Amino acid sequence: MKPLYLILLFVSCFFTWGFSQDVPSLEKINSQVNSIKKVKALNNASEDLWLTGDYSKSTTYAQKALEVAKKINDKKGEAMALNNLGIICDYQGKYASALDYYFKALPLQKAIKDNSGLSYTYNNIGLIYSNQNNFEKALENYHSALELRKKDKNLQGLASTYNNIGIIHMHQKKYELALEDYFASLKIDSLLKDPIGISTSLSNIAIVYMDSKEYDKALDFFNKGLKLRIELKDQHGMANSYNNLSTVYEKMGDFQKGIEFAKKGLVIGETIGALDLIKYSYQMLYSCSEKAGNIADAYRYYRAFVNYGDSITNEMNTKKQTETEMQFKFDQQKAIDRIKQEKKDYIDQQEKQRQIYWVIALTVLLLFVLAFAIYVNNRRKIERSQMEQIEKQKGLVEEKNTEILASITYAKRIQSAILPSDKLVKEYLRNSFIFYQPKDIVAGDFYWMEPKKDSLIFAVADCTGHGVPGALVSVVCNNALNRSVREFNLTDPADILNKTREIILHEFQKSDEIVNDGMDISICNLNFTTNELHWAGANSPLWLKPKQQDEILEFKPSKQPIGQFSNYEPFVSQKIQLEKGDSIYLFSDGFADQFGGEDGKKMKSKRMKEMILSLQAYSMREQRHYLMQYFDQWKGALDQLDDVCVIGVQV
Repeated sequence: MKPLYLILLFVSCFFTWGFSQDVPSLEKINSQVNSIKKVKALNNASEDLWLTGDYSKSTTYAQKALEVAKKINDKKGEAMALNNLGIICDYQGKYASALDYYFKALPLQKAIKDNSGLSYTYNNIGLIYSNQNNFEKALENYHSALELRKKDKNLQGLASTYNNIGIIHMHQKKYELALEDYFASLKIDSLLKDPIGISTSLSNIAIVYMDSKEYDKALDFFNKGLKLRIELKDQHGMANSYNNLSTVYEKMGDFQKGIEFAKKGLVIGETIGALDLIKYSYQMLYSCSEKAGNIADAYRYYRAFVNYGDSITNEMNTKKQTETEMQFKFDQQKAIDRIKQEKKDYIDQQEKQRQIYWVIALTVLLLFVLAFAIYVNNRRKIERSQMEQIEKQKGLVEEKNTEILASITYAKRIQSAILPSDKLVKEYLRNSFIFYQPKDIVAGDFYWMEPKKDSLIFAVADCTGHGVPGALVSVVCNNALNRSVREFNLTDPADILNKTREIILHEFQKSDEIVNDGMDISICNLNFTTNELHWAGANSPLWLKPKQQDEILEFKPSKQPIGQFSNYEPFVSQKIQLEKGDSIYLFSDGFADQFGGEDGKKMKSKRMKEMILSLQAYSMREQRHYLMQYFDQWKGALDQLDDVCVIGVQV
């Protein structure tokens, strides 16, 4: 796995670079009369805070600056507040939100002809596109910033823009041009005595040398940059330097030092909540541990790396597995075609030889005997050669098949890692059962849980397809659910489904191909104190068996999936007051869609509902046993049609 070392994207400053010794308290600044001076103080405080990695406080100051600037019509201050908010989002990996803030700032700066502010915003927009590997748009914005800064003779701005253009050349492997840009930036930063700019240029020069395998030079420049960042207490920059030092040592084969520096980077990354730095640290810990022979640590770090990955890593793994499968099919077909051709050649050769032997036999018996002996000898050689070829091709096919099976089996381990642990289930759903039976090694169905203070959010999801394709979609969907709850702090099932659909559509729209995959899902939020259940569904219902009633109540879902659809509508939550002893059931369609029975027909939901109703006298554990037994008896000798997932919970 290639290390994703971070080239430092340099946010050019609208104000003078540097850290304030003491950031004024919000209360102290708020005590001032609303004025341009107050807006500037709030923006300066916000900038000092994001420079040191305190994104939460920095956001508070920037939002207050935005509010005051709008009240007094201070467009310059308003644009600067928007840029501060955009930079915070950039550092936190929220690129879409960052671009939204920057594009709101542009018209304000154009209206007041604020060239300095415009160059600042163009530069920041270029950073986002560079992070997305859209180098054409990144260079377009960088050159807009460069022209404005040359016009204004803004040396500090020119230094940062040269640095960022160097990053593009670095990505394009134009190393000589990249070094020219970085040293030009370093020269200006040194002239201005700008420690932040100097540390950034030093680190980026080091990365060029690292890519050029000049590791001693790389270490020298990285350490110079790190020293400055420690003096400045630049948390983000320090973490970045530690991670890049880990990469150099990994390339030099000093894996213990690589682990040591990656751990330092991880501590700071987790402290400031920088997801890209955390992901980078875990990747280096995994790579160094694996190469050092620490398999247990490597596996643990790899799982953490996967959890922090954005669809990019998942997409790379998907592509690699697909290529392996396609290569196997190609090699298999190639072997079959070769054998067919050899057989055809053999038949043709036999016919020609047979004609020759008949002619020889009519002329002289002696020549016939001699020719026949030659024929027998040749035939044995040909057959021996053919058998060797067949055995060789058979071995290749078996080897490819073994490799693919091993890859899919390892994928099952990764997929199992994202499912809720038995410990989590037993802790929050003590009186429950989970019947989970994939059709193949990996599955498109999955169950999901996320505990909150007084409640548990849990769901059963059925992704498009089954096996490897379904499993790949399930990873994307599981990640979208996690982001909706953990990143956006959503707890209402309908809100979670709406945000999950938005995330999934955004991820699939990155592809040039039309992707219609998605999932059906039934999701609940059960409050353990009040026994109040909030539920929403996408093409997947909820069944409720009240303790005091002899029937199962069905709550209908929204008739739309989480994915591409012709007529989107917002999902709506339903509130259900449960009583002690009530039971609820969530499930995918694999159980009811199974063919079997005496006539080989589909089971259907009616028969499934009758089966569950007949089990109400049993405990949840016993219900799971009888459901599994009934499913196997119904299926009989027929193949399982789809993945099966059923969850039962008794209040």
